[in-house]
Amino acid sequence: MNIDLDVVDAASLPALAALAQLYQYDFSEIEGGVTGTDGRYRYLDDLDSRLSQPGATAWLFRVVDPQLNVETLAGFALVLPITDSSGDRAIDEFFVLRKYRRLGVGRAAATAILRGTPGRWIVQGTRHNAVARAFWRAVARDVADGGVQSAENPDVTYPAWGFLFRTT
Repeated sequence: MNIDLDVVDAASLPALAALAQLYQYDFSEIEGGVTGTDGRYRYLDDLDSRLSQPGATAWLFRVVDPQLNVETLAGFALVLPITDSSGDRAIDEFFVLRKYRRLGVGRAAATAILRGTPGRWIVQGTRHNAVARAFWRAVARDVADGGVQSAENPDVTYPAWGFLFRTT
C-alpha cells in the first residue's frame, strides 16, 4: 500500500487533533484512560505547545483506501527533540487507524520518518503495549545504522521499554 506523509501545519492541525482522539480511545484499552465530561480525551490537548518546540514535527499518513478507492487519513506521528541531548529525536506518539494496521502503513511511515531524518533516535512505550514493542523492535532493526540498544524503565507509574539507535 502506498503511503504519503504530510507535515502538519496550521490548516491540518484539526485533523491531527481528531486522529489524536481516536489514538487515545485505542490507548485507553491498554492504559485505562477516561474522557472528560465533554466526552473528549485530554492527554493530547497540548498539541500546539508540543509542536511549537524547536525541532518538533508531526506528520499525517495518507493512503488510498483499497476497498473504497478514495484517499483518506490513516494515522499520524509526532516527533519531538530530546531535551537533554543535541539533535536527538524521539517518536513521541505514533498511531495507525485499526483499518490500516497490518497492511504495512505503520512500517512504511515509520521507515520514511526515521530514514528521512538521520540522527540518533529513541522510541519507547508502556510495558503493557506488547504489540507496539514488537513493531518498534522490528522497525529499529531495519533502519538502524549499527546496533539497537534496548532500555527498560522500571518506574512504577509508567513502566516502559525503549529502543535507541542511529539512522543515516
